[in-house]
Amino acid sequence: MFQIVNSIQGKARITIDASFLSFRSTSRCLSLPSQKLAMDIRYINQGKRGKVGLCNICKQSASLSWDHVPPKGGIDLTPVDQLTILQCLTANSDEQKSRISQNGVKYRTLCKQCNARLGHSYDPLLNEFALGVGRVLKSIVKVPPVIHYRTQPAALIRAILGHLLAAKAFIDNVDVDQKIRDFLFDEQAHLPEDIKIFYWIYPYQEIVVVRDIVMPAIRGNFSKFGFFSGILKYFPIAYLVCNLEKYEGLDELTVYRNIKLEEVAEIPIHLTSIKHPLWPEITNDGNFIVGGLNLEGSIYARPRKT
Repeated sequence: MFQIVNSIQGKARITIDASFLSFRSTSRCLSLPSQKLAMDIRYINQGKRGKVGLCNICKQSASLSWDHVPPKGGIDLTPVDQLTILQCLTANSDEQKSRISQNGVKYRTLCKQCNARLGHSYDPLLNEFALGVGRVLKSIVKVPPVIHYRTQPAALIRAILGHLLAAKAFIDNVDVDQKIRDFLFDEQAHLPEDIKIFYWIYPYQEIVVVRDIVMPAIRGNFSKFGFFSGILKYFPIAYLVCNLEKYEGLDELTVYRNIKLEEVAEIPIHLTSIKHPLWPEITNDGNFIVGGLNLEGSIYARPRKT
């Protein structure tokens, strides 16, 4: 089933047929034109992932290991209070019952081989990027509109996509995930053109991981929708994976999709356009989200108060 979240806290009824998706709440009705969202809702429902199960990357049955999202080495693994993104967006502060994790956000969803390969091949570049950009931000006295950071974008792309694959409590038949699996560890493969990664500055300590939602392609315009297969936000950069050609003026990382893994580029990072910590998933009159079972595994984590 789908779940719909918007800023109106009331009961929602969802109907799906071949021509439209209709959403009714206590004060509005939205009819969403049919689009090919590359999303199949026939879930392999495993409930709580056990020590043995299907790996989210290779889809082989194996002993599962914990994958930190974002990866350890790029952030300090401190205790965090975790809410589901549904709790964060819809519940008031008195209703927010968090779950404690002693060492960051993690998912037991990868076999040891895939976890080690992801960590060895791509995580060092992603971690260096996060730490390096963080050092630059902390050292700046007068903030310029933009900086350029020298890195290997092809490795960043694979690391981001790999950890977003891990960040699913339920394995399903979403088409984009299989495309990412086919691409991830094949160094000769090119990322399909319908997978875009955008990024922006994120000067917050909260970690946000969201998988498989539908939102308006343009905020405030309910005539066209995009499939957002992943959002990963942690200091100092946030990432968004979707099927749109552009989104809200963000810089695109996948303009470097065809360069070699070892190639270096200076990518721009705009510093003066600071978004809300819950942007873009935040719900209001201009935005709502539609999601499936993996909304339950989509996490908002804040540093635990000592």
